[in-house]
Amino acid sequence: MESLSCILPSDIMVKILASLPARSLVRFRCVSKSWRSLLSEPYFLTMWMNRSGTTLLVVPLEWGNRDQCSLVFENVSIGVKKLKLPFGNRWFSLSVVGSSGDGALICLTGLSYVRRHESKQAVILWSPYTGKIKALGNEGCVQCRRWPVCTESLVQGYNSACCNRYVVHGFGYEPNARDYKVVRITYSYGDVRQVYTLVRSWHVEVYSLGRETWKSLGRPNFTWTVRGNSRAFVNGSVHWLAAPYANACYSSIVAFNMKEESFGDFIWLPRSDDLLQFSLNPRGNATLSVSCGSLALIAFGKWNREECGIWVMKEYGVAESWTKQHHIVLPMGPVRAVLGLTGRGKMLLRMVDEKLVCCDVEDKQMNEVGIQGDSPDSSFDVIDLGGADPTLRNQAGGRSMLTITNLQ
Repeated sequence: MESLSCILPSDIMVKILASLPARSLVRFRCVSKSWRSLLSEPYFLTMWMNRSGTTLLVVPLEWGNRDQCSLVFENVSIGVKKLKLPFGNRWFSLSVVGSSGDGALICLTGLSYVRRHESKQAVILWSPYTGKIKALGNEGCVQCRRWPVCTESLVQGYNSACCNRYVVHGFGYEPNARDYKVVRITYSYGDVRQVYTLVRSWHVEVYSLGRETWKSLGRPNFTWTVRGNSRAFVNGSVHWLAAPYANACYSSIVAFNMKEESFGDFIWLPRSDDLLQFSLNPRGNATLSVSCGSLALIAFGKWNREECGIWVMKEYGVAESWTKQHHIVLPMGPVRAVLGLTGRGKMLLRMVDEKLVCCDVEDKQMNEVGIQGDSPDSSFDVIDLGGADPTLRNQAGGRSMLTITNLQ
């Protein structure tokens, strides 16, 4: 850097380096101590990630398809790189909960066999940069009359009437303590042999990576039903869509604050007449996401499943600040699941034919990523890693917060 600064101003050099691909930056860290220091600075990494495209981690839901795990790089064009999961044969079904902004730490859940009609669910913290994992077990077993038919919904935190309980998770960062946390809410149906029983939230726990322990918070202070692993970490809280009872339409949002380790006030969904034509039924693919740092609601039409609306909460916690930002008619047919919004303004969709599609919410253009599941039971989950390439950190000499812990 010192010799080149005589030729080019330092700010120009930084802009040039920020425009280079990650693989080149890994090599340039070895040029000198000053370059290594510069390329490790948070401001430079932020600049580089903002200039680079989106990196998507595609994780197969069924372990038999674990070799299909991929990194998808979206910038000028779309490229795909295979990524092997270092989990062995411990879990037969996986789902993504969340990740750190730089992709250094990813939170998943996994189901493991116990015996016929019984399985255990674990929280998995994985550092792709080093390949290390920490598995956090869950006491007790999930009993299911029809197992393994409902494994996809169960591992993703959706209630299935044939199981005696289901669990939802959220993952986020607490900046004051510099700590990553996982919150887990367990819902119980009671006796699995009873066909019609009331689902109840009966236990809340929070795991601190800094403390390396689970903390029991007892019963939640609400009786509403939430579904699905949270993909919306905003304002220090994880968020779930909530309904007053099982199978009712969503009408509010439940938030768990990672710093206070407690639930906040309910956040009401948009109440505009425009929302009436969109489905808030749990089976209608409505979901929460994050758009430019704000809470976002994505919903699909009641009668036209190819119609999509996106609302953004301009002022956090103020229901009157919900604003409809996008109305999209999808030209590629019905959607099986919305997998969220990327930091680059792309909506990730899993189509009925199990193709992964990126839709630009601004210009309404849709592109197939080139990844497709064989069936709903062998499909995939996706998470946005920003502009990071987690396969390069080992070469760059990065460190991991995790140590390998065996799950007993």
